[in-house]
Amino acid sequence: SAASAGDRPARAMPGFDLTARKGDVPLGRRRVDEEERQRVSSEEYLATHNLELYLREAVKHASRCAAVRDPGGVNPNAHIEAAAEYFQAVNLGRHVAGREWAFVQATERNQLAFLHDCRRAWCSTPTTMSARDWHGALRLQCPDLPFAVLKAAHDACFRTGRASSSADEGEGEGAAAGEGAAVDFRRLFPALRATVLYAPFLEDVRAAAFEHSDLTPQDVDACRSAVRAAAARVRETRGDGSLPPEDSLVDAFVDGAAGGAVTFGRFRAALCAHEGLARVTAARLREHEARVRRASAAERAREYRDS
Repeated sequence: SAASAGDRPARAMPGFDLTARKGDVPLGRRRVDEEERQRVSSEEYLATHNLELYLREAVKHASRCAAVRDPGGVNPNAHIEAAAEYFQAVNLGRHVAGREWAFVQATERNQLAFLHDCRRAWCSTPTTMSARDWHGALRLQCPDLPFAVLKAAHDACFRTGRASSSADEGEGEGAAAGEGAAVDFRRLFPALRATVLYAPFLEDVRAAAFEHSDLTPQDVDACRSAVRAAAARVRETRGDGSLPPEDSLVDAFVDGAAGGAVTFGRFRAALCAHEGLARVTAARLREHEARVRRASAAERAREYRDS
């Protein structure tokens, strides 16, 4: 006779599939996670997710907008609507255009939004320009963008990081290819991603391992130790995402060293020209752009429903 419903294996019962799948979270684990979340204070939550910055900016934006739209203060929704506009701009990655470099560097989201703006503005143009000219162009996105950021990306385009050229020794910035050497944005962009995303790490390394000098040769072994210490400091303050992968750092010392010594300029150029690092930064930017596309699609859907 046919087996009754009670005799069937659980997975064969109609309407149920109790087969464990990859990524499933046990109910008990969910309860533990929820209890841990409840124990986190509001201050800790804001700090963990870098939300305090955006709350402050939303308040500033709401205050400015309400002063223009509702100077008499009769509309209680003016501030809420303005704050909602700001958070939607953050969600769409439209909140960094024209902002100062310190704001661009404040969070990873801001860094990626800046790079996204640059790519949209310049990647489709075949124009070739010098480092100085590209710096002037990108200041449209960030008025106080440091020239050193563009210079590092420009160096990486023309130097593979191998310390075989005597032109690097003792000359000013741009010795290998010259600041005037022209490059198009598609060639410049992979290295620019590295110089923007890892700017705090590179600044710390330049100070700790290279005595704030781009051209002074330093002992390779001593520099490796100083770079490890700098990486630990940056990891503690900004998280693992602010550090280049270990293999790219190892290769940068190999490619940038000459006779047991290395300069920061050669180390930085070799690091920013690293193919593996370019793949890592490209993946991070693609993930950001996918989030922006989803947010844009959701916004268009809401506008369609409301029309």
